[in-house]
Amino acid sequence: MRGISREVLARDAAWSLADGSCKDLTIAWGRWEDMYAAALTPAARLAALAEPASVCSACPIAAECADLAELSGYTGIAAGEGYRNGRPDVARARAPRERRSA
Repeated sequence: MRGISREVLARDAAWSLADGSCKDLTIAWGRWEDMYAAALTPAARLAALAEPASVCSACPIAAECADLAELSGYTGIAAGEGYRNGRPDVARARAPRERRSA
């Protein structure tokens, strides 16, 4: 017997989004996502996550939101965290590595 596909799991998780704390914050959420995407430093990214994280901290479906972000390959803010291609966006929070000269 085959397992349940990511698509089916994502579709099931998406049903619960209507119960999220952000359901009436479409315009604000878009602005927060734009600010996060434009942030060039780890400090700026953390600052851009402050408001959405406060909304998500009391959200009854934060876990489902994070699952959906991972399953669907989402890039943006989900469950109060940054995501890139369905993975927590920790790579952007690291300082760039210095290049070695020969």
